[in-house]
Amino acid sequence: MFFADPWFLLAVLPAILSAYFLVHAVSPAASGWLLLAASAAVVARYLGEPLVLAVIGCHVIACGADVRRGVATVRKPWTVALYLVQFPLVAGGPIVRYTEFSGQLARRIVGMAAFAYGVRRVVTGLVKLFLIADVLGAAADRIFALPVVKTTADAAWFAAACFALEVYFRFSGYADIAIGLGRMLGLRYPENFRRPFTADSLREFWRRWNVTLITWLRDYLALPIAGQDRPTPRLYANIVLGFCLVALWHRLGWSAITCGVFFGTLLAVEGVGFHDVLQRWPRPLRHLYVLVIVTVGWMLLRTANPAAAWSFGSVMIGASGAPGSTVGAYLTPMMWLALTLAFIGAGPLVPWISRWRVSVDAGTTSLLMMLAATGVFIWRPVAIVIHAIRNWELGIRNS
Repeated sequence: MFFADPWFLLAVLPAILSAYFLVHAVSPAASGWLLLAASAAVVARYLGEPLVLAVIGCHVIACGADVRRGVATVRKPWTVALYLVQFPLVAGGPIVRYTEFSGQLARRIVGMAAFAYGVRRVVTGLVKLFLIADVLGAAADRIFALPVVKTTADAAWFAAACFALEVYFRFSGYADIAIGLGRMLGLRYPENFRRPFTADSLREFWRRWNVTLITWLRDYLALPIAGQDRPTPRLYANIVLGFCLVALWHRLGWSAITCGVFFGTLLAVEGVGFHDVLQRWPRPLRHLYVLVIVTVGWMLLRTANPAAAWSFGSVMIGASGAPGSTVGAYLTPMMWLALTLAFIGAGPLVPWISRWRVSVDAGTTSLLMMLAATGVFIWRPVAIVIHAIRNWELGIRNS
């Protein structure tokens, strides 16, 4: 994905942003056309990525359905083109509605505060991708690649948990970068993840996970995921199908069917009465239930097929596999850093972190203003000196 491509991050993205800001300062309308051209170039370069095609497809369906229903009106065809290919979103979402997007184009505000906020969100997303998701994913890959007879129960649980966290931080990282870039460009995108690992029921977990995708499945394909309705056979089939699509969004493969049936069935069990029983449990126990179910569910998605999932699951419960403990071999200093950041990023939002985020935004704004002022202060005398040298050279030539 291009958000993890160093060439894109260090060369292409700065060039796009610099050109956009310069053009926007002269003509906001022209900057929209520039954004369209840049987005089209990015999409053309990365069109083979499944998520790029998926996001564009979701936007095509959403726009077409809203126009047909009379919810949206297309007045300028170029806005539809930009809506479909806007490069901050095609890496993996969030999915936005055409009316939400088109209404912002005429009133885009590109300012220092928005830029500072965007920088923080982009940096947060990059930390999630490179310092958390990549590190956890590498450990999970090593353990899942082991033969079952050489895998211990603690390592199996550790690998499943690492993969669950990898999926969360990779896709929430994409969303953070998209939201941050959008704010820099003068656009506001909806939040896509709302700390799902703090949920105390499976239904609540899926209301917080990839929110715009879950809402899109409900509104445009009539596939409920975490609704309040008691499941009927038809509703259960729709829920399972919806979960299969969610699983395919995060990882391609036939294991998405196993994952979809697993989550759909458990959500149906909650819907027919277990949710009421669950609410009578102590909250720590409810939270532990969610973490275990989610970890097992993502393990089903990570394994190649139901047989592999069964074998790996038997190791997790101690029915097979190697004796002893091997998880310590994976707890490197880098892994401890990733786990610490993961705990902070996926756990409850504590007040001092909220204050820290506001302070970072204010500090970033002050730093940018200071750098800009310093640049002007330095450039002015340099420009005077250059002008004097040129006049001196011109005088020599004339004499």
